[in-house]
Amino acid sequence: MIAKSFVITEKRRKAPIGLADIKDFGLRESGEMAAAKILGNPHITLYSLDLENGQAVFVETPPDVNLSLAPFYYLAQYENALSVLTISFETMIQLAASIPLDAERLILIHSVGRAGSTLASQIFAQVEGVINISEPDALTLLVIARYFQPENKAGLSALLNASVRLLCKTPAQTAWVIKGRSFVIELGDWLQQLYPQTKNLFLYRDAETWLQSGLRAYDDGVERTDEERRGVENESREILKLGTPLIAQYDPDKHLSTAGLLSLMWLSVMERYVQLESMGSKMLAIRYSGWRSAPHETAVAMLDYCACRPADMTSIDEILTKDSQAGTFMSQEVIQQKEKVMGASDLEELNQHLQDHAFIKAADYEVANTLKL
Repeated sequence: MIAKSFVITEKRRKAPIGLADIKDFGLRESGEMAAAKILGNPHITLYSLDLENGQAVFVETPPDVNLSLAPFYYLAQYENALSVLTISFETMIQLAASIPLDAERLILIHSVGRAGSTLASQIFAQVEGVINISEPDALTLLVIARYFQPENKAGLSALLNASVRLLCKTPAQTAWVIKGRSFVIELGDWLQQLYPQTKNLFLYRDAETWLQSGLRAYDDGVERTDEERRGVENESREILKLGTPLIAQYDPDKHLSTAGLLSLMWLSVMERYVQLESMGSKMLAIRYSGWRSAPHETAVAMLDYCACRPADMTSIDEILTKDSQAGTFMSQEVIQQKEKVMGASDLEELNQHLQDHAFIKAADYEVANTLKL
């Protein structure tokens, strides 16, 4: 089994929030190596899946870069990448089959986003023996692949299993923690079938405060004409529908503002949680308000649920006082500089989508298995 290696001649990622892609780099092929060497090097990590060309994309990062501490795994990989390697999907599956994975020590974090999931992953990163992987994009890309190939469950499930195993190829003394982007909850049924022994978490918050946070986080502050706004809306819909069923199902002839798109994103993730719970997938659900009102107690409950609370909570208590996304494009410092606020029309649109939903009618809807302190 062979891996191709490439020298990076250019880094050209356009947006920090974009999906990891081999096209993020200008590359020059530099040779070949035994694919098995990927397994023995903890600094070679799975970056992306090149679905167009049927290959897995890895990057090598410096030994002094600890990706377990990164709020955004895919971004830290890109920023610190020294070289790129690729293997075919066939080789990827064969390689991953040799990786032992104790699913009882695998923790999966799902979230609506903007609800404390990065904080949760950073808490786990403080626990000795935990390998924390916060937003690896191989999983996000499989959500997109599922949209385009809904009939290819066997093939895509095999790629999902291979991706998780390769992300967890470095042995963990305590646990592996994988936090996906919000879209990854769409893979929840396959993940449950592959790893029924895992501990699963779901972080969420009420729709009104989530929308307010989302508008500030994702608004770029650019003044646009009506025609330009429609163009951005159409482009956003085309991208977001790939991982958001309620946007994919929405009438294409009906207008969706940014608030509308975000409302359907929140509803879609919440609905998927309810579906998965009804299918037997058990998760501990944690409200964002718990992190605000009782951060230490919430952290303790989460760690106890996952059977990995350390005897000394000092470093975790320190993390609870910090911005878990500090130094990134999503830091509180960056977000607070944005002037976008939720207007009456935004709230009206949210409430309309709530009323149109089959069973989630309230902004403060509470899901089953929500943590009670």
